[in-house]
Formats: sequence, structure tokens, C-alpha cells
Amino acid sequence: MILHSLKMWIVPFVITSVSLCSNVARATAQTIFPFIGNYRTTVNITPISGNVSQVFEVGLSDDAPYNLGLYKGLTYSVIDDKGNLTFNNNPEVFGVQGFPLGYIVFGDGANKLFGTSDASASVNFDNLTAKGSGIVNITGGEGIFKNAISRLLFSEEDTVNLGPTTTLNGLALVSGSIEVSQKVPEPTMIVGVIVVFGGLGIGSFAKRKRTARKQH
Repeated sequence: MILHSLKMWIVPFVITSVSLCSNVARATAQTIFPFIGNYRTTVNITPISGNVSQVFEVGLSDDAPYNLGLYKGLTYSVIDDKGNLTFNNNPEVFGVQGFPLGYIVFGDGANKLFGTSDASASVNFDNLTAKGSGIVNITGGEGIFKNAISRLLFSEEDTVNLGPTTTLNGLALVSGSIEVSQKVPEPTMIVGVIVVFGGLGIGSFAKRKRTARKQH
């Protein structure tokens, strides 16, 4: 009877404690970082197979927040006879093997953003200008951007310098917001208090039962 009563008291305590810990583990908070930056860009387009090119871009900004003034990106492109460019981070999409996957990195300090992009552009060969736009898919980061995920928009206008490696120089605007998920800190003190008082309760319960048995 004593064992049965003790089990009936302990089980709810254990379930409550585990439930509390589980809820804490699942709890997250969202932090939103608004973002807008103007970047001076240099884009080098190097043919690698047919109409497929490797594209490397560097951008510098004086007004980008969170110390994300440096931007670097690697991607691949195909161009049609009208000057329309389509970009993809995976060269195998364009039938090219043996090249690394593309990437995007914002920042060169403690705070960084990582991602890929979906973009398109058009080149006007009459006046040697280009316009492009697309989405930056943020998939992670470092510093305050650990666990970041978001989609940033960008638009870009360039002048075109033709050659074995075509170079585009221009300005890009990147804007949007960056979402960062963070776990809520575990309430270790509260859990510890529950465990301590739970143990005292169990000990007191057992002591009262032993005293009652001796008296009888």
C-alpha cells in the first residue's frame, strides 16, 4: 500500500519535470534584423564550356549594417543570343561537371551570412550595359546571425567591359530582413528547485509512513 501510494505521487512529478524540460527545449524566439545595403560591385564572367560561364562577384558597401560591408559570390550562368543571362549555383544544371558549387558570403568579421542566389540579367550589347535582379536565399550565418534564414531581394545595374573575361562594374541594392531563431535559455534554477523539493517531499512521505508503522 505504501509503495503504491509512493508511486502515485512520484509519477506525476516525473512527468511534470520531463514535460517542463521538453517544452523548454522546443521553445524558440525569433529575432528580426532589417537589412538594406548599397554595394559597389565587380563581376567577372569567364566562359568555361560553350555558353556556360563561371561568375565571381565582389561587392563593397559603406552603409550596409551589422559589419556586412563585404560581399562575395560564386555562381554560374548561361547566355542566349539575345543577351539574357540565367544564373544557378550548381554548374551541373547547365551540364558542366567538375566545378565547385556556388556560394554567397556577406561579411568578413564576426558576423557573417551564408547563402545562395536565384537571379537573371540582360545585357545590352549596343550600349554595353546590363541589368539584373533576383533573390538571395540566406541559409545560415555566424555571430549574431547563427541559425539565420531569410530571403533578401537585390537589383543591380552595370557597365559591361567585353573581353576573354567579361567584367561588369556597377551598383547593387540588397534589402529585406534576416530572421534568426534562438532557443530560450533553460530555467535550470527552477528545475533544480523542483527536483530538491520533490526529493524532500519523497523523504518526508517515507518517514511519516515508517513512523506510522512503528506506532502500530
